[in-house]
Amino acid sequence: MMKTQTESNDSALALGHPIMVENARVQGKGKPFWLEILIFILVFLISSIIESILEIIPMMIGLLQTETYQNILSQTQNGTFDMTNYMDAVYTMLSELSSWVNIAVLFSTAGLILTVLFYCTKIEKRRLNTLGLTRKRKISEYLFGLLIGLLLFTLVWGLNLLVGGVSYNGIIFETGMIPLLTFYFLGYMVQGASEEILCHGYLCVSISRRAPLWAGLLINSVAFSLLHLANTGVSLLALLNIFLFGVFLTVYMIRRGNLWGACAIHSVWNFAQGNLFGLPVSGIDSGDSVLSTSLLEDKTIWNGGTFGPEGGLCVTFVLIVAILSITLFCQNQNLGQETYELLPESVG
Repeated sequence: MMKTQTESNDSALALGHPIMVENARVQGKGKPFWLEILIFILVFLISSIIESILEIIPMMIGLLQTETYQNILSQTQNGTFDMTNYMDAVYTMLSELSSWVNIAVLFSTAGLILTVLFYCTKIEKRRLNTLGLTRKRKISEYLFGLLIGLLLFTLVWGLNLLVGGVSYNGIIFETGMIPLLTFYFLGYMVQGASEEILCHGYLCVSISRRAPLWAGLLINSVAFSLLHLANTGVSLLALLNIFLFGVFLTVYMIRRGNLWGACAIHSVWNFAQGNLFGLPVSGIDSGDSVLSTSLLEDKTIWNGGTFGPEGGLCVTFVLIVAILSITLFCQNQNLGQETYELLPESVG
């Protein structure tokens, strides 16, 4: 196997040479990192438009059914509605949306997945395995990722309990919630996969075709963090933690050799956070959960406040330990990947 020009640089962070990235290098030389970033922004903007189209109908139906909208309609007809309260009314309506609307919004992120896959496979002519979407080992890798993700967030929740960042109020699960929780989980499967495919499978690997692998890791993790910049309650610590989460998921993808496990970790982390433990998910309140957990207002440095645990030091600690553990004690396995072959013009 011929060594690439980036081998010495990659070895500095012990990231090695995953077949997934080498396959991408063989299938296309790649572009300068600044051009890759510009294309990434364009792909993201197009996918955002498609997402908006997919979610606008359920959003409009949901908003029309809120109590606040009915009050605004009545006040407007009577000429008593105060327009200075318009934005407050909008935020109130959003908070009153039904769970099924929130689920529909999660499923709308399929537009992002389709956009990225279309660009990579039809325009760049890349195979799906260069995005980490291997045909082999996808089920076993996904199931293993679910266990890892559930364990990680359980540690976050337990650490918050230990330092007094949250209080546990008991079980609020009812059997009638099963269909709702099932669709929430399926929705998070789509949403988690969308961000993983966009940032880690697409952006990281694309940049790493010409730049060192560590550069792809850092740039895609920054992009992953910035995607959450507009979320409710976001802070510098929250952005740092999202960045660390991006680093962990990227290293996990590199070590395992596919993206399936990272998708599972991301999805079950969000589901556990919102629908198992009853905490805000990056500033978004799911509202339906198995357990009732309250954030203590005087411990926001630990629990993240309105942004949720991802804005607190408990997540920082867990993610740093996770990153160091997988980087130092695990090796690249290239699970599910096929051995790449250099094209004739790449040899010599």
